[in-house]
Amino acid sequence: MDFLNKTREDTQAWFSKNLKGDPWIWGICIIMLMWSIVVVYSASVKDAYSQMDGNTEYYLYKHALLCVLSLAVMYFVHRVPYIKFVYVTRLAVWSSILLLIFTMFFGTSVNDAARWIEIPVLGQRFQPSEWAKVALVAHLSLILARHIKGGWNTRELFMEPLALVGVVCGLIFVSNVSTAVMLAGICFLLMFVGKVPLHYLAFTALGLVFFATIAILLNSTQRSGTAQSRISTFFDKDVVVYQSQQSYMAMARGGLYGEGVSKSRQRRFLPEPQKDFIFAVAVEEYGTLGGTALIILYLILLYRGLKAIEATKRPFGGLLSAGLTFIVVSQAFSAMAVTVGLVPVTGQTLPFFSQGGTSLLFTGIAMGMILSVSRGEIMEEKRI
Repeated sequence: MDFLNKTREDTQAWFSKNLKGDPWIWGICIIMLMWSIVVVYSASVKDAYSQMDGNTEYYLYKHALLCVLSLAVMYFVHRVPYIKFVYVTRLAVWSSILLLIFTMFFGTSVNDAARWIEIPVLGQRFQPSEWAKVALVAHLSLILARHIKGGWNTRELFMEPLALVGVVCGLIFVSNVSTAVMLAGICFLLMFVGKVPLHYLAFTALGLVFFATIAILLNSTQRSGTAQSRISTFFDKDVVVYQSQQSYMAMARGGLYGEGVSKSRQRRFLPEPQKDFIFAVAVEEYGTLGGTALIILYLILLYRGLKAIEATKRPFGGLLSAGLTFIVVSQAFSAMAVTVGLVPVTGQTLPFFSQGGTSLLFTGIAMGMILSVSRGEIMEEKRI
């Protein structure tokens, strides 16, 4: 008994010494990553037999390794005082723009959309839009923080925040309409919080909506046809797309308590059950109670991410934490809304839950930055 007590005390002391920041955020991220290993292992059975000759452990080990890497990224990023991010945000956002342009012309196509860059030698794919989301929100937070107490003139406003958001979201829009729309919405919310005049926001929003609509209608992007089809089908009450049919069946089978761990049947028929529709598999196996628990975890994450703002008096820290929290949680609720049929099919994954290397690693970076803000370390530098 003494040995167990000492072990517990040593473990608590290690966590207290090494894991700084909001313990709620750490706990939620760890719980979701551990839970995701079980669900992804179950949901990836179809791919294991169709692509890996029945080697079901392949996706288990791969996802478990990515979860560990995501936690490691969180740990190293959260140890960096958030004020240091000021020095790399501009480089980050411009590098993301270059990568998005490169991907547009030379990227690897999946489902008729060039969203990926193949990394030589390693044979792994990298999705630049995930990097662009974190980089844009970080740099936008810095721009807004520098003007939080001062006025804007038209040239400043259009040269940096509005033009920057338009360029990044426009490049993403070419191959990924839903991600671009979601990111633009979060940036406009952040600019509203950052006290950008409403008439500028309204004018720019109307312009972006106009050009996006024209681009889709004229089939000028890689996914215009898909976007048109999904939107029209969503508003047609007589048609339910195949993905939604299988998703509804999975959740109906789950009932209140679920079919049990790794007992999903619809995983054999759901498209991308370990990615886009993993929430349906989770509800089928763990029931409405399990699905509700997952929703509550994301809501707590939203609350704690916004509460991290209290730990800093710097505008940059507050805007950074709010923007990155919105990114992670809005993507989660977008994926769950698709699963239950509240919005058209978008292809969004559940952060910290779905299979996906790029998504897991960059979500880890985002959460590490939020944790860095929640540490509340005040450095002797000019407030930003």
